[in-house]
Amino acid sequence: MPGQSGSTTVLDRMRRGYSREAYLQLIEDVRSVIPDVGISTDMIAGFCGETDDEHRDSVSLMETVGYDQAFMFAYSMREKTHAHRKFDDDVPEDVKQLRLREIIDTFYAGLKIKSLHEVGRTR
Repeated sequence: MPGQSGSTTVLDRMRRGYSREAYLQLIEDVRSVIPDVGISTDMIAGFCGETDDEHRDSVSLMETVGYDQAFMFAYSMREKTHAHRKFDDDVPEDVKQLRLREIIDTFYAGLKIKSLHEVGRTR
């Protein structure tokens, strides 16, 4: 279930067609039907114009959902895309890398907590 970003404003710039709130509702709905479902995501750090607050929204989404798998990347401009035509890739590379590191660290911290809940369980 690709989140891409935890920020509704970034999702809007990405033209994803959903909000943070709608995404979290979908996660809740899936987990209500399949309580132990494993959820993976794609997460992009440093999309065009991403602010510190928007980045923190992504980190908090990672904490809130507690993904089982994640594909996490620093944003890179692709030709022939909406972003390429409409936006400047204005987040400095060093900032993208720092934000990506925080997203990755948050993901692994969540996995560590999940693994503690598995101790003593039979699968």
